[in-house]
Amino acid sequence: MGMELIPIEQIAEQLHNRYRTSGFSEQLFKQDMQIIRRLGAHPALATYEDLERVILQATRQSTKATYVARLRSIYKSLNKMNLVNGQNPAEQLPQVKPGRGVPKPVTKGEYQKLLAEAKNPTLRNWFVLGGTAGLRAMEVANIKGSDLIEHEDGYSLRVQGKGGTDLIIPIAPQVAEMIKSYNTLDKLWQVTANKFSARAAKEMRRILGKDAKHFHSLRHYFATTMLEKSGGDLIAVKELMRHTSVATTQIYTQLAEGRTRSLVNLL
Repeated sequence: MGMELIPIEQIAEQLHNRYRTSGFSEQLFKQDMQIIRRLGAHPALATYEDLERVILQATRQSTKATYVARLRSIYKSLNKMNLVNGQNPAEQLPQVKPGRGVPKPVTKGEYQKLLAEAKNPTLRNWFVLGGTAGLRAMEVANIKGSDLIEHEDGYSLRVQGKGGTDLIIPIAPQVAEMIKSYNTLDKLWQVTANKFSARAAKEMRRILGKDAKHFHSLRHYFATTMLEKSGGDLIAVKELMRHTSVATTQIYTQLAEGRTRSLVNLL
């Protein structure tokens, strides 16, 4: 037998009573019921993807943050009242910062200038890994030759992402050849993440001026370039950027107008 679903009307009635006794406004209740109905499924059957779709309906970052907060609160209340059979897909939602601004990537011209004027091959290769592979500073600093994986149709790279998690990402052939050129299975550079960031930032300022953006702006450049070349394929770019949620990737659509190994080969 499948789970017995409590009718939405009954959920609305019980939720209304809870909000009223807790001193919450009528407006908040109506807002939350509107969010529940936007799920497109009974809240006990709604998936993480259903919740994510609701969040993506918002165009403003502050509204996305509000949706995440309200969905978490809604499911907390529904579970306390035993209305959704213990289901809580909102637990998986990532934090969305209300004040987060639009990413500021380097321009194509600035990226080309960095590659052309880097004072040594090491710095140039760091810029390539940021702008052509989308790697974070910590990931670049920790690359080992043994992290390169060759396939029949291209290359992948093992990177240690946020939280120390090992992830496999596709990379462009020219990036793979650059890693191969070091002819080692060990770390390519004996540098800590902090020293890497400082050296990269100093070189970027030397080439682009004192107002040069930080190394992470190369990763932003990679994201916007991939969105443009993929025709706006958010799912593919989400995988390349290793974002937990496509809602994070979507902020790049404000910069790029416009599925994974074939995509990086377009660079």
